[in-house]
Amino acid sequence: MSVAQNPLTGAMKNSMANFTTYTLHGMNIIRSKPFNVKDAKSEKQLIMRARMTLFAGLYHKLSRIIILGFPEREEKKSPQNMFVSSNFNTAFLMVDAAPAISYPLMLVAKGSLPTVTIPGFLLDATGITLNYDARALLPEVTATDEIIACALLETGVLLMSKQFIGYEPTGSILLKCPTLQDDRVVCCYVFVRSEDGVKASDSVYVEVNA
Repeated sequence: MSVAQNPLTGAMKNSMANFTTYTLHGMNIIRSKPFNVKDAKSEKQLIMRARMTLFAGLYHKLSRIIILGFPEREEKKSPQNMFVSSNFNTAFLMVDAAPAISYPLMLVAKGSLPTVTIPGFLLDATGITLNYDARALLPEVTATDEIIACALLETGVLLMSKQFIGYEPTGSILLKCPTLQDDRVVCCYVFVRSEDGVKASDSVYVEVNA
């Protein structure tokens, strides 16, 4: 830091190049900033950055479902914040010394409602039909609450469907996709959400291969 007292320049302020100037007690103060900031690149830091990059890409693809899946959160936290904090330490595997998403371990929804049971599914020309057991959700979940399903395809398309759970002990929900036979499913999840939208369950991963 340098101090300048110059009657010709008078009071100084603002920044230029790598210098910041201001006036204090009648003196011109000049602070210099380094042109090059050291960018630490330890193995741990590189892994953390790689994880955040993967999350950023996933949030872009799954944002419509994540917004629905994290209603139970602190006031200042967004669904994206909750998605990252719920998965950052648990949803990764190391593949060839680099982090990779483990979709079975990842949550696209998290909350206090009971998790839904998916006893089976069907792939056909209409898309993915997922069967669910509504009896296991009682009494915390009622007929007018929602069941929500989604599937991400390799093309980046997000299939999404939601409906009332209904009064039957079992039910099914369809993810429509006429081109499913030509598209590979990256991941598929199901969760429940209260009618008023303030509660959700943890998402359940469904192993679907098309």
